[in-house]
Amino acid sequence: MPASALSTQHTVEQAKALAFRAVDFLIEHDVPPIPLSYGVAYEYLSGGSPDLCKTLDDYLHSGRKIDAFVLRDLHERHLAVDRSTPLRSVGNDLQNLLGELSQNIEEAGRGAEEFGHALDTTLDHLADEGDAHSLRDIASGLLVATQKARQRNEHLQQRLQVTLAESEKLKVELERHRREALIDPLTGLWNRRAMDTELDELMAIEPDAPLSLLMLDIDHFKRINDTHGHALGDAVLRHVAEAIRKCLRSEDHAVRYGGEEFLVLLPHTPLVEAARVAESIRARVASLRLRRRSDNLVLEPFTVSLGVASRKPGDTRDSLLRRTDRALYRSKDLGRNRVSIDGDYGLAPGHA
Repeated sequence: MPASALSTQHTVEQAKALAFRAVDFLIEHDVPPIPLSYGVAYEYLSGGSPDLCKTLDDYLHSGRKIDAFVLRDLHERHLAVDRSTPLRSVGNDLQNLLGELSQNIEEAGRGAEEFGHALDTTLDHLADEGDAHSLRDIASGLLVATQKARQRNEHLQQRLQVTLAESEKLKVELERHRREALIDPLTGLWNRRAMDTELDELMAIEPDAPLSLLMLDIDHFKRINDTHGHALGDAVLRHVAEAIRKCLRSEDHAVRYGGEEFLVLLPHTPLVEAARVAESIRARVASLRLRRRSDNLVLEPFTVSLGVASRKPGDTRDSLLRRTDRALYRSKDLGRNRVSIDGDYGLAPGHA
């Protein structure tokens, strides 16, 4: 974590006081004080990262629960070592490959020029010499020049093949880094970084086309973690992610938005149709029955609450997200396991 200007100016006593406050902050929010979470809490309380402080303040003021996932996301967005470093390394390798390819092309050009010069010289000699002995010498020289050109071209072809193979490897590596930067490793869904980019594009392109969002939260997820442990909690997250996928079209995008929160982007989807998608997700999750293999424990059924909103004239990304979030919390307030539509009353199960 890069040290901020503020945090490096603390005295030992100030640093100790901040350390205790950071631990207290994590305990207050029921977050295990692992180093990454502790680092975010320490930087937040020290005021060392203004962007992080603003983001976390907004999160706290919204009433959302702070957990290790949220803090990890904040760490990646505001404090982590630049994640573009691997991409820069691959980019440097690619630049070197292009330089080598350019050098090979130059060598090919020089070889062609030398061979052309040899041909010109041979033609000049043919014009001047007419006896058989001279013709044999000319033919011999031309044969040597041809053999050199062939050998040079074969060597160049081998080098080009190696260069092309390396460029394919780099292409695969770039794609892997791109995916890793956009995917939540636990669920395989998009992360918030990918969502930000895609939603901004959807808001900018086809501004008059329908665009809807779903936000859903696993009901009483903390109870599952506290009762059965985080391993089973992670399994629940993965199964919910899969249930979401099964309800979507290829053009829709599911996002792990927070610890147990998910977001779904529905392009070209009006509000009523989005509500139907939300209800299908709610019903599919409610029908899940999970069994732990180690001891055959059957997990009690669990549910999700959902909020639905569609883009309105003048909406920004943040305003659309806020309305979707309000609809979600209306579902929570009305008893959970239901779908609520922006600007409408919560819908009981089966009525979306």
